[in-house]
Amino acid sequence: LEYILEAGVNGFADKKPEDFVVAFQSFSKDPVRPLIWLVIFLLATHFVIVKGVKDGIEKSSKVLMPVLFVLIVVLVGCSLSLPNAEKGLEFLLKPDFSKVNGDVFLGAMGQAFFSLSLGMGCLSTYASYFGKETKLGNTALSVGVIDTFVAVLAGLIIFPAAFSVGIQPDAGPSLIFITLPNVFQQAFSGVPILAYILLALAALTSTISLHEVVTAFLHEEFNLTRGRAARLVTFGCIIIGVISSLSLGVMQKYTLFDKGFFDLLDFVTAKIMLPLGGLLVCIFVGWYLKRSVSYEELTNGGKLKAGLFNLYIFLLRYVAPVAIILIFINELGLI
Repeated sequence: LEYILEAGVNGFADKKPEDFVVAFQSFSKDPVRPLIWLVIFLLATHFVIVKGVKDGIEKSSKVLMPVLFVLIVVLVGCSLSLPNAEKGLEFLLKPDFSKVNGDVFLGAMGQAFFSLSLGMGCLSTYASYFGKETKLGNTALSVGVIDTFVAVLAGLIIFPAAFSVGIQPDAGPSLIFITLPNVFQQAFSGVPILAYILLALAALTSTISLHEVVTAFLHEEFNLTRGRAARLVTFGCIIIGVISSLSLGVMQKYTLFDKGFFDLLDFVTAKIMLPLGGLLVCIFVGWYLKRSVSYEELTNGGKLKAGLFNLYIFLLRYVAPVAIILIFINELGLI
């Protein structure tokens, strides 16, 4: 949101590469500005959640998803039209098999956990709202295909533009908030604001999904009204968010296990809770839950076909847990 404002007032103009580094570090350490945007963003999430599934999440998704797709396509077109864009395409699409090893596969599977929202309750919560006519197998397949398609489109935005202006793409926050503003400002004026609107909308759809998981749990398990459950979650998120933000600046000296609060949360959630949650789901469904219950769910009481059911159970019992354990060990840096 800060960068949307910055791009809107043409704040990226005439900045040198080192200026983007200074600007990002200054903003992330500021004790006030990030907190303002944090509260605004969480209140926007809260507004959608409190409206409920049909009037809130469903309606917002019908607007946000098409807008996201249109913005992605526009940015892909802008990026591919740049001089030397083919170098970025080659970097993205031409494989270098000499660099493909076990670590690459493990890293890719770890990324899939994030991208597909596995092990964090989003898919389970949304699936609980499905009607009996929904084909779970087809829905799961479409989620994976669409996610991959959008990821490739994102690559078609970033890499041709980066190589066009001679900047090597980095990963993480430095890519989003240091490299890309520099790339887009050099490559084509006016597009940076579209890029950050796209990023903000993508983040909003994610926070809505995550917020809904906890809100639905409080609403159903403790018989709280949806509004009260949503307020508790939003308030909790604001508190955690404020401490996380301040840990990058004025509270930077306070650490636990040699990590600031933000980095500690990132480590615990990404490297421990996410793969552990996925592992427990596989064990629960594959070994504990009765096969008849799984079959009933997949076939909607025997009304739909489930020809790959045995393969599904086999993967849940033997393949997925081993893969997740490998991801888990790799993420902890033990291999």
